[in-house]
Amino acid sequence: MQLEEFFDYKNQLVQDLLTNETIVRLLSDDCVRINNPETLVYNQVFPYEYIPDTVEHGQTFICCDVDVQRSVNKTFLLPVLYVWVFTHKSKLRLPEGGVRTDKLASEIAKAINGSRYYGLGELDLYSAKRFAPITDYQGKVLTFQATDFNRFTPSGKPVPSNRKQG
Repeated sequence: MQLEEFFDYKNQLVQDLLTNETIVRLLSDDCVRINNPETLVYNQVFPYEYIPDTVEHGQTFICCDVDVQRSVNKTFLLPVLYVWVFTHKSKLRLPEGGVRTDKLASEIAKAINGSRYYGLGELDLYSAKRFAPITDYQGKVLTFQATDFNRFTPSGKPVPSNRKQG
């Protein structure tokens, strides 16, 4: 994995979210179909941790980011994908019943947990915790773990001149 792949992870996640009709519906106030889900990017779906300063009216947000928690060795890294889901307290209750952030977290986990588009093998849900970013907003933070290559081989770097040649 090169750090440029953080960009790919986030792009993949945004794509996975915006092509899921249930997730997109849950982002609208009244759970109706949104004809152009790509308009949600940088308005309600952010590829970084975002906390709104002032909000004219209560909205629902999804944010995501990627960290490398640690390197297992020179071969493997353990990237961690975070997804924050939060909404204004006035939007928590769904029209059909239930809690919007719980439903969103569930739908996101269904969409990407076990996915093979993030790293090597499958993406694994590690935790789902409460999250309250600002006054009157509540939500969840989902944490997913993956395994990816630490570096490409060969690295393309020249062999040092002082190294014995075989």
